[in-house]
Amino acid sequence: MTSEKVYELLKFLDVTDSKLSLQKTLESVRDALNNLSGQPAQPQFQNNLAAALTSLEGAVGTLDGLITPSQFEAIDQMGGRAFFDPAIARRVKSAIEKNAMTPAVARDFVLDLTTKRADFLATVRGARQSLEKLGIRESALKPGSADLAFLIPRDIFDNRLAAFAKELTFISRLMEHFSEALTGDAEQVELEQLSSSAPTVALVAGISVISVLATIVNNFVSAWAKVEKIRKMRADLEDMGLKKAALDELTEKITTTVDEVVEEATELVFVNYKGASDRKNELENAVRQDTHRLFGQIERGLQVEFRAEPRKDAPAGEQKAIENISHIARAIQFPEIQREPMLLRSGEVLEGEIVAVKQSKKITKHKTIVSKKETQKDGGDGSAKG
Repeated sequence: MTSEKVYELLKFLDVTDSKLSLQKTLESVRDALNNLSGQPAQPQFQNNLAAALTSLEGAVGTLDGLITPSQFEAIDQMGGRAFFDPAIARRVKSAIEKNAMTPAVARDFVLDLTTKRADFLATVRGARQSLEKLGIRESALKPGSADLAFLIPRDIFDNRLAAFAKELTFISRLMEHFSEALTGDAEQVELEQLSSSAPTVALVAGISVISVLATIVNNFVSAWAKVEKIRKMRADLEDMGLKKAALDELTEKITTTVDEVVEEATELVFVNYKGASDRKNELENAVRQDTHRLFGQIERGLQVEFRAEPRKDAPAGEQKAIENISHIARAIQFPEIQREPMLLRSGEVLEGEIVAVKQSKKITKHKTIVSKKETQKDGGDGSAKG
């Protein structure tokens, strides 16, 4: 994570807590429980506790829609999971209900939570202020622009510089192929940030390109839920001693599912293609291969973060693309790293190319005709130029 990303997260936690008054609301619950433990039959104290719990549930409900899965993962790594978990209100309410006859026990639980949370917030604010003194701020987007960041686990390139260089080459080629197919020009994507601690490559690209890529990645992640069910079934049946032929059929089903998502992604990229016809076939193959490898890397732990900043009086197409990027950025949740990846295994990547990746024989190709009006409605169409 870059220093700018760290600052951005620290600021988000600080501002969000202040905006929602989470800590103050928790302390109100604590104080109400403290009063109630001394006089449990006092109606006023019971009413105060009920009102504080209602406020807490409302604040946490808002929090649930603000934190993205990737942010929550970073918060967890900082040790703040318990303090910004959307389930915090449920945990507090459960402690109170379980100890209805002994409110002092619930009070001690909330007291411990508020004290530790206050310490965590103090650390967050102190770190944010220290970074500001060093001149480190978040990398703000200009209105009407978007960016994306590839978070590359070190396991993918085994901490080898040459292998890491291949990953950078792949990302560059992926963005060039997508931009050429969507805009007619192979953009030279601008490097915005580069972090080596947890290798992160932040890029600035056209809004249309980022919007379509976000849609494709999100579609794959959604389809992965089906793949995971098949994988689990395959593992269970293998433990039961099922014959290899039946296991191979389930493996084929996984391949088919992914290949269909790849084909749908390729169709989406080329739905409004306006480039040279003699270039289209070659470019389609490149995009198909890039997409397959991207999905394979996601299975192995690669994550892609998206950001977009709207601007006033933006054209309808651009506004739709920005809304699409923002929506996906908040909702997308990447799969857990698989110990035995099935889409892209070791030895299949050579000098940035996929070697010996075979498409499923059972793939069903869809010949889809989509009007420009329909694609604009979808939000991942690529009609807006960045």
